Amino acid sequence: MINVILQEEVISSLIDFGLERTDALLYITLLQVGPATVNTISSKLGMDKGKVYRAIHKLQDSGFISSTFSNPTVCQAIKPEKALEDIIQRKEEQILVMQKTVRKIANSLMQFENPHNTVSQMPSLYVIQGRPNIYTRIAKLIEEATQIVYVITTARDLLRMNYTVIPEKMRICKRNSGQIRIVIDGENFDKGILKEVEGLEATEVRVGLLPSKSRIVISQGKRLLMSGSMSESMSLNEETDSTLYTNSHEIVDNMFSFCSHIWSMAKPLEIKSVIPQVNE
Repeated sequence: MINVILQEEVISSLIDFGLERTDALLYITLLQVGPATVNTISSKLGMDKGKVYRAIHKLQDSGFISSTFSNPTVCQAIKPEKALEDIIQRKEEQILVMQKTVRKIANSLMQFENPHNTVSQMPSLYVIQGRPNIYTRIAKLIEEATQIVYVITTARDLLRMNYTVIPEKMRICKRNSGQIRIVIDGENFDKGILKEVEGLEATEVRVGLLPSKSRIVISQGKRLLMSGSMSESMSLNEETDSTLYTNSHEIVDNMFSFCSHIWSMAKPLEIKSVIPQVNE
């Protein structure tokens, strides 16, 4: 019997690939039972046939299943590796098209720009909503940093970051003489998670008791992202997460001092084979 927790994690991952929960459940069902008719799928999932048909059409368009022209129609799951690779290829093609047209679009938009407008240098403070937007902003903060960056968060959040562009941005930061200092919440900490986040290549990782199950990412003298209580979902598309962003020097400097204190109180991990440590 398929582990329920594993199934929920897989469904969450498939949602990150653009499927809805119903679509993901149908695809997993076809992987389990093999080729099946709409009636069989509907009975197996206890789902209305109309809903099943809509999910089938979406899965066909996404390249997750194929179906026959027979009556009744028989659906079959495409091999997971091929289906996921095809989605990645389509995304890469979309990005290539965007890269080719970005200059033209930017030049066109400039025609609407008022030449008398001046860029405000006032400090900004606003809320970023949705996990995709948050991780994109964290990646940009890290990429542009040339000094110390503190990432203070839960181990689960750190694990999610490993499946984004953040690891590559950390490498860029280190090449630009920056330091990535990570503090993971020590409560209920599972050391096994380190093998999953090894790709982050932080300068050093420490374990400490954090004030709350929240996230602080701060670049010395530059920017701050601070989140309140976060959803435990592993989905990279979670929309309920939000974070406060600011480039106010006063706020950034105060929070940087706070993060430095958390860092000094945290204990370095004694697993050298997992994440290399450097001297202060």
